[in-house]
Amino acid sequence: MGGSSGGGGGGSGVVDYPAYMKTFHEGILANGAMGGENVTAAMIAAYGASPYIGVDAYDPDADLVSMIAAPGVLQTAVSLLSAGTGLDALVTSVLDHSRIDNAVDEYAADLDARLVASILPRFEAGMRDINAVSSSAFAIGRALIEEEEDRLVDKYSSIVHLKAFSDDAIQIIGMKLQYQQAVSTMLADVHRIKIVAKKEELDVNTQLDEADALWDLKVFQYGSNVLAAIGGGTANPSVNKPTMAQSVMGGAMSGAAAGTMVSPGYGTVIGAVLGAAAGYMSAS
Repeated sequence: MGGSSGGGGGGSGVVDYPAYMKTFHEGILANGAMGGENVTAAMIAAYGASPYIGVDAYDPDADLVSMIAAPGVLQTAVSLLSAGTGLDALVTSVLDHSRIDNAVDEYAADLDARLVASILPRFEAGMRDINAVSSSAFAIGRALIEEEEDRLVDKYSSIVHLKAFSDDAIQIIGMKLQYQQAVSTMLADVHRIKIVAKKEELDVNTQLDEADALWDLKVFQYGSNVLAAIGGGTANPSVNKPTMAQSVMGGAMSGAAAGTMVSPGYGTVIGAVLGAAAGYMSAS
């Protein structure tokens, strides 16, 4: 019994295929069945011509410098609050007892002036009306008036000292701490993005090196696929997929660009952080 004309295995175990398949297979291997082109020529052209030679991953350094500089602007402002005549000098000024004492002295002098010009004359006039200028009541009354003046001065002094410490100084120190916390948070976020970006650059460069090294082998793999295609024995070369870092970095850069359009500087950092989070979610 002879082999089957329909292809496949014959009675003797010999594998055969229809004539049109064998003709096409021979053509695409070497004889140029597709407009004169054939896999052998394509392999010769592709071998040693890796498109990955000299290709490097995107270098994020310039963008990272800009992103890090954004909170740096705020850091400069915070530093100015503590340098020279800035915050520290201001707090010292607020808590400067000589300055406060001068204010208390001025208040006491004002009370003295009003006491001499108005309060004591009215008191003395009243005492003269009742013929009590020489009485003990006159001396006691005047002493009480002067004691009240001293009480008012002491009260004013305590209020001013307390206000200088609990209100002005605490508010100024709190303002600096809030700004410093904001700067620290922004810098931490930016440096986290930097770590992801630089790791991604390394990963992509590694992938490119790998792709370049495997290029010639894949040329043979594609040729082997054509050779084995008539029998269905093909294999698909591996396809590199974006890494989690690529998704996060892409989201960060997109977010940074969008944030810059809204508010250059702080908006850049905020947009980058939000974009990185979105990239992470989409890659999860």
